[in-house]
Amino acid sequence: MLLSSLLAVPLIGTIVVSSINSYKKTSEAYTKTIALIASVINLIISLVMFIIFNNSTNQFQFVQEHYNIQLFDIYLGVDGISVYFILLTT
Repeated sequence: MLLSSLLAVPLIGTIVVSSINSYKKTSEAYTKTIALIASVINLIISLVMFIIFNNSTNQFQFVQEHYNIQLFDIYLGVDGISVYFILLTT
């Protein structure tokens, strides 16, 4: 659930930001606020993942498998080094 929300929050943020009418002067403030909120939520999710992560095992953690589309099987997981990369990119 954490990995899919880590992917969904920036997508939802970009959809909301791109749907704001850019002709008004107040839209710049709304755009910056929404982008900041999406970034902070993404940072909080990645910090929670970093805190919960168990370094004593060498297997994938936070594993999610999605077989909704027959041609595309989506398999998400975090290993020891990618948890640092997730934290670095947020």
